[in-house]
Amino acid sequence: MGMYRTYFTRISCSCFSLFFLCEYLIYYFVLIQCSWPVLDPRKADQTIEPKDSNQMVKVMLLADTHLLGPKHGHWFDKLRREWQMYRAFQTAMFLQKPDVVFILGDLFDEGQWCSPEEFNAYIDRFHSIFHVPAGTKLFVAVGNHDIGFHYKITPYLQKRFTDA
Repeated sequence: MGMYRTYFTRISCSCFSLFFLCEYLIYYFVLIQCSWPVLDPRKADQTIEPKDSNQMVKVMLLADTHLLGPKHGHWFDKLRREWQMYRAFQTAMFLQKPDVVFILGDLFDEGQWCSPEEFNAYIDRFHSIFHVPAGTKLFVAVGNHDIGFHYKITPYLQKRFTDA
């Protein structure tokens, strides 16, 4: 009986360790290898006067997050993708500490088709996944999946996105 308990304990600990590594620590192992570039002052544009030559602005760019919507997304796919985006983004924010974050268009996959209630749920999910700490500026650009394609864009959809 004791041998089976020991075997079960080892298997359980191994599974938990593997899960913790693959779902949490892996983001730290990968992103800790990244660093901000060191700029060569000899190649700087001499026509621009720097405000403080010892401090650079650290900018993070993201694009096309495509948070899945209620109509076309499978619940498990949505759960998995959003967990990965959350872990990767929050780990990058913690390790790299950017001053400014730009998220460029197509935040949502079904933004142009969703109801006001669904859109508000999208906004809540977006802010929980891509939360930035105080002192970090966040700028968001609209994409065609957020408010529609070319001639399908309406003032209502534009305003709804801008107000969010």
